[in-house]
Amino acid sequence: MADRTHWGRYGRRPAVVLSLVAMVDGIDRGILPGVLTKVQDDLGFSDTRAGFLGTVFILTGFLVMLPAGYLADRYMRTRIIAVVLASWGAMSAINATVRSYWQFLGVRAALGVGETVDNPASQSLLADYYRPEVRGRAFALQRMAPIVGAASGTILAGVIGEQLGWRWAFLVVGVPGSLLALAMWRVPESKRGDRDGSDTSDILGLPVPATAPTITPSTPLRERAADLLVDVRKALAVPTLRSVMIGTAIAAGALQGLGFWATAFYERHSTLDADRAAGIAGGIILVGALGGTLVAGRLIDRMRDRVEGAPMLIAGVSQLVGAAILMPTFLPVPLWVRLPGQAVAVALIVGGLVPLAVMTSEVVPAAIRGAAFSLTTFLAALAGATSPLTIGFVADRFKIPIDGEMKGDLAKGFLAMTPLIFVGATVVLRGRRHVTADIAAATAASGELAAATRRGSEPGGA
Repeated sequence: MADRTHWGRYGRRPAVVLSLVAMVDGIDRGILPGVLTKVQDDLGFSDTRAGFLGTVFILTGFLVMLPAGYLADRYMRTRIIAVVLASWGAMSAINATVRSYWQFLGVRAALGVGETVDNPASQSLLADYYRPEVRGRAFALQRMAPIVGAASGTILAGVIGEQLGWRWAFLVVGVPGSLLALAMWRVPESKRGDRDGSDTSDILGLPVPATAPTITPSTPLRERAADLLVDVRKALAVPTLRSVMIGTAIAAGALQGLGFWATAFYERHSTLDADRAAGIAGGIILVGALGGTLVAGRLIDRMRDRVEGAPMLIAGVSQLVGAAILMPTFLPVPLWVRLPGQAVAVALIVGGLVPLAVMTSEVVPAAIRGAAFSLTTFLAALAGATSPLTIGFVADRFKIPIDGEMKGDLAKGFLAMTPLIFVGATVVLRGRRHVTADIAAATAASGELAAATRRGSEPGGA
């Protein structure tokens, strides 16, 4: 028998392509932080309004958040992602043409819808492509990618914005990524629940039946809405998932606020100019994301059979330690303390998100994973929407002199938000006691779904 680290019949390709999709998503989100101060100077708006640009990007996603989960559970997920991905380049190009704050706000709102539709489908696919024994690494790649993308987008946008202006940053950095839609269109669709049972054909690399037809119900809108609510109630009935949702939301919100304001923070609270501040901010996030996700992915797969509820333990502890290290870096400390401290803190907090995604895939039945990931994304989006706005609002309440002007004290904004990470980590650790029972129930339900799908694909099947 092949080694348990074998990726299975689909190989690494789906994980790599889905990670690249997430990276493009992150790049699009990272462009604005890299040129934020230039956009503010050109269009003339306050820190509070700047924070709302990060908020509206997520708020508009609420309109399609739960329907996105419904689509992921019933339609061909690879096609959904490909269509959304193709639209991002067009939106980024439009972003480069705006002439007012309100036009800019409208384009950011449209971009938020696309990200919302993409996430539940991507994460549901990963759970169906890979067995539990390798999901840690698969989800680590997918979770690392948007943060790496955001860091790369921030760095590239800062450099291009300094040389050519902020409008060129959106054109040069944001548009090319939409070409990845062609690769996504060609990725095979996996069967729902196919990796949750003990399918030896996957481990041995043997041929399997063709993918069953994707569910495409031609039912009235009212009935589809009723089905969606049923899926949501079933997902919320899973105790572990409720803890995962809270922990994910708080950590993701903190990272969203840090990523959005990091460049401006270094411009205002150090001697760095705009170009170097963007590079430093992006570098911290990049190093942290790479280190945290890669270590977390391997640690989950190694500890799975040794410690009960290992993903929850890893997530809770890493987020507690990460928050404890992050807090002092917003005090007036030298750069040689602040830079490594924030890199390590980001690595721990980002690393904590990987096991939470893995845990979601294991405690929720395959038939409603789209709804579960959509709910988790919904809460994370809510926290992510309020974080940049709250930091900007607090900063505006405490003005400090910057180059002869009074600007917001972003350090106080960060200090007001970071303690919430301790709350999220505590909830995750308390939720660990439900893991065993929830995994058993989800595995049984997913096994029944996979068996029914195989029966339906056989000649004479239902």
